[in-house]
This record gives sequence, C-alpha cells and structure tokens, in this order.
Amino acid sequence: MYIRKKLIMKIILVFVISLIVFGGGYVLSYLRYNDTNIVINAVLEKQNNILKEEIKELRKLNNIKGELVIGRVISRDLYSFLDEVIIDVGSNEKINKGDAVLNSEGLVGIVDKVLDKTAYVKLLSGDYNVSVEVNQLYGNLNQGMITLLNKYAEIEKDTLVYTSGYGNIPKGIYVGKVKDVAIDKDNLGKEVRVELIDNRYLNYVVVMRNE
Repeated sequence: MYIRKKLIMKIILVFVISLIVFGGGYVLSYLRYNDTNIVINAVLEKQNNILKEEIKELRKLNNIKGELVIGRVISRDLYSFLDEVIIDVGSNEKINKGDAVLNSEGLVGIVDKVLDKTAYVKLLSGDYNVSVEVNQLYGNLNQGMITLLNKYAEIEKDTLVYTSGYGNIPKGIYVGKVKDVAIDKDNLGKEVRVELIDNRYLNYVVVMRNE
C-alpha cells in the first residue's frame, strides 16, 4: 500500500512538472486573458451606468422626449474614423434610419443603415448634412461647417449651435459652438466653422428612436 501511494505521488509530481514546463505558458495566458476580460467588462459596465445618469442630465439640458436606446460602438475603421461607426443595436431594438445618435453632451451622428442587430452611424464630423440653427438663423451643417447663411447675419464666436427641427431630427439638440465666421468664396453668404462635440472616444451612445 505504501509503495502504491508513493508511486501515485510520483506520477502526480511528474504530471505537475510537465504541466509547468510544457503547458505553463498556456495556463498563464489563459488566466491573463480571463483577468483582462473581467477588467474590461467591469469598465464597460461602469461606463454604461455613468451614461444612464448622463442621459437624465441630457434630457434636462436639451428638453429631449421620447424613447432612448443605449448602444455600444463595436466597430470603427481607422480609414473612416471621423465618418462612421457601427453600434450593437438595430432593427431588433426598433432602430430606424434617420434616428439621432447622442452622447452625454448632444448630437454626434445619424443612423444611416440598419441591420437586425447592428446599425451604421454617420458622424457629424464626416460628410453628412444636418439642418441646424445658430442665433435664430438656419443653415446646413456638413463636416463642421455651416453654409447657406445670410451674408449680413450677425454671428459671434462661441455662439451655441442646435438642431433646427427640420427633417427627422428633433429641434433643440446641442451640436457644438461657433469657432470662427467668414464670408464664403463667392462673397454671397457666411460660412461658420463649428467646434463639434468630441467624438474620438465614443464607446456607449444613445439612439433617439423615431416612432
């Protein structure tokens, strides 16, 4: 019995040593991978909870009504970084083309294409037209520039810019603030460059559903 027990202990010892020598790297990699995922999930959950609180403030600041759906950015191509993101909500959550997409500050993009579980969002920093209002004047915003403004319009730096309410996007959602004002190249109107909401670090966003 003693010899048998001793033999079993030797076998176990050989197995453990083999595991350390040949499989230790795999085990450590597995543990590191899972630990990393635990940390990432904890961070994302915290950001999600923070965004829920920020949504409450967003509703107050922009007088937003209607149903809001939280989505997470799951893809962003380096070559179209300022143009488009893909989020993890789609037609299954009743998301529609033309829905406004916001972060905690205001409007960052518009839903352009909808699949079952995902949606493609055109960012305001890209080539996409949005009707906006600045100092009670209406113009077209594209790539951070407002055009179609009266030549004699009085617009000052740091004036706040909001959505106009024309089209699918509700009126009064914050877009950015005036950075500088100039006469257009044809000397027919004014061009206003807007400092848009920073969209470089988008993670969670909110989709304002159009019923």
